[in-house]
Amino acid sequence: MLSNKMFLLILMGGLILFIVIFAIMIIVLAVALRKRPPVIRVVMAPPAEDESEEQAEEQPDSIEHSPTPMLPAPEEEDDGDDEAEETISEGQETVRYNRSFKAKICQLKDETKAWYSAIKNELLSYDRIKTRISWKREGFRIGRMTAARLIVRGKTVCLLTAVEPAGYKGTKFTVEDVSEFSGMADTPTLYRIKSEKRVKYAIEMIAGMMNAMNVEKNPDYQPQDFTEPYMTDEQLIEKELIKRTVTVAAPAGEPDVTQN
Repeated sequence: MLSNKMFLLILMGGLILFIVIFAIMIIVLAVALRKRPPVIRVVMAPPAEDESEEQAEEQPDSIEHSPTPMLPAPEEEDDGDDEAEETISEGQETVRYNRSFKAKICQLKDETKAWYSAIKNELLSYDRIKTRISWKREGFRIGRMTAARLIVRGKTVCLLTAVEPAGYKGTKFTVEDVSEFSGMADTPTLYRIKSEKRVKYAIEMIAGMMNAMNVEKNPDYQPQDFTEPYMTDEQLIEKELIKRTVTVAAPAGEPDVTQN
């Protein structure tokens, strides 16, 4: 049988081990909570509405039958990622076009540019909102918190907000959860601006978010025209808004040559 002294030593050792493990768990939990970006959990979203009007608005115009066969227009590609590059193979050369956010805005349709300008004006019309355009996106901050972002996917402007996507469940807002994508955890709700009606819905989403954050409108704000004139790829490359990289395939056994 173990002596009382040995029993006490084992008991104390077990107690110390338990305290150490518990302390480590507390530290890990604290670090995880600290790293988690601030996201608004609850937004008073309007009740669900009949989206038939919006769906009808977004349907493509019907094509009248013609005696001459018509080839269908190619579908507009959605790259699914605002950071994607365009790659073109030209013989032994592979050309990559890395388009900046501003370059994508320049080459949007005039209608889409107007929607972008309207949403940007709405965001900037609130107190303490600051904007910054990076290579890939445009961010809108209140202090140290990112309240919203604008990105371009394919030819569609998308609004990202610091609101939990679950807050829009069962409403007229058809949002996407992008919290798993790199750099979007703090703005996990994505809303695609594909029609004039969706611009109005986006403005409602922004108003709901700002209301939850107790941020008021700036009565002195004057709307601006944020549309950009169209520029060709060559003009955008010259202005360094598109990065063009050419990789030349080398003979077997030699490394490929990359040129900017």
